[in-house]
Amino acid sequence: MPFLDHLEELRIRLLWSFGAVALGAMLGVWLTIHFDIMQLLVAPVQKYLPGGKLIFTSPTEAFLVTFKVGLFLGVLLALPVLFYHFWRFVAPGLLEKEQRIFVPAVLASLILFAAGVALAFLVVIPLGLEFFLTFQSGAFQPFLSVGEYLSFTMRIALVFGLVFETPLVVILLSYVGVLSPRTLVRFRRHAIVAIAILSAVLTPSPDALSMLLMFGPFYLLYEASVQVSVLIERRRARVRIVEPRTDPADAGPPLVMDDAEPAVPERG
Repeated sequence: MPFLDHLEELRIRLLWSFGAVALGAMLGVWLTIHFDIMQLLVAPVQKYLPGGKLIFTSPTEAFLVTFKVGLFLGVLLALPVLFYHFWRFVAPGLLEKEQRIFVPAVLASLILFAAGVALAFLVVIPLGLEFFLTFQSGAFQPFLSVGEYLSFTMRIALVFGLVFETPLVVILLSYVGVLSPRTLVRFRRHAIVAIAILSAVLTPSPDALSMLLMFGPFYLLYEASVQVSVLIERRRARVRIVEPRTDPADAGPPLVMDDAEPAVPERG
């Protein structure tokens, strides 16, 4: 397609995507208000608060927080439409090999991100809240605003979701030939040190338990990516053995027909 036609297609698909997000946001706000989504988000911190309720410090804070949560839900609801239009735009420019891995990679990224967010909300955030809100509890009383609390929880959940995407990146790099299993195994000790440092920096509380809660899944996912990289390398080796040589340089000398008459040298 000409360049201007690509721009026109991009404009149309962006309009469809923005429309899907807008409709999803309206539905998300409605769900947040009518199905007590905020109550589910506030549940981990309620037992530490006087009266079991968060406060808000400005007239618009409660509305804005509800709108942000609804917008987040709207993006989640609109993800199928967003991925469909993204795929339709980029698929014509991808090779057949790249098209085969695109959809599985997107699905795997969603599953890994959801697993990281679930681990954060179910395990890490409650432990972090217990550490921070019971620290010096004899002298201080927690008095949290809803905006500060949701910023804290969303930041931790986002970090865990992104960390869980790391194995997918390693697998994709192995699939395209940038990384090899030998490289991953040779630098395993360096990877362990890097994972330990990231776990210590990114966890919400400085205790060893929170660090181990990130280090354990992170390291297991790294080892799983190494094993998948080994499988990819073996499959690539089998394909190289089975496929016939198609390089003209490897074809050898041209064949001579049996009934061809030999050339007779001319007399001088």
